[in-house]
Amino acid sequence: IEPFAGTASYSTRWNARRVKLYDVSPDICELWDFLINCPTTDIANIPDSFDDFTDIEKLARGQQLLCRFWVAKGRAQPTLTLSPWYFKFRESGSCHVWGPQVKARIIRQKELIMDWTIDQMSWEDIPICDAHWHVDPPYNNKPGSKYPFSKVNFEALGKWCQELPGAVDVCENLGADWLEFEHLCDIVSSRGRRSGAVSKEAVWRKPGWSTDPNEIQKIATADAAAERNTGHG
Repeated sequence: IEPFAGTASYSTRWNARRVKLYDVSPDICELWDFLINCPTTDIANIPDSFDDFTDIEKLARGQQLLCRFWVAKGRAQPTLTLSPWYFKFRESGSCHVWGPQVKARIIRQKELIMDWTIDQMSWEDIPICDAHWHVDPPYNNKPGSKYPFSKVNFEALGKWCQELPGAVDVCENLGADWLEFEHLCDIVSSRGRRSGAVSKEAVWRKPGWSTDPNEIQKIATADAAAERNTGHG
């Protein structure tokens, strides 16, 4: 379960098959609903490239949202312009920006999210169940404040995370004190390739639970097999 879905990078990274996503952003929820439920033809029918932003505005809403995130770099919300980043990499043949390679990858991987769900809901309203919870809110710092829905009661969120059943891991920047975070790693930020800026990532893990993704995947696989054998799920 990801209460702050965003790009759902944890679930996509570890190829989780049964995922519940939640977010308060209407754009994020609408985009994930499109990706989960649309036919692959809706992706295939999107143009390979754009010369003007009006080309994107002519698309259906879900297609438009998808492309608006792919024609700019590291945006917290859908862009309203074709960025210099897009034109720089448009002919690169890579997946840096929207293009035929991105389309093919989404179409190829779409079946992997067919059992996912997305609901527009704030973290405090999410139904509680025994699961692996990956909590990645807007960070309680200046970069985090740039997100359109960044006002979070971190003290209440910290208490909520500690009371969740199952495995829980919470992401933050080093220095946050609303949980007992520990340093995880240093990563080059989206602006750091030129400036050298580094984000010091931190994590809090619920004591007594393994949050090693490989172990979690083994548990999830065993649970899925058990459900198939008993006819549930």
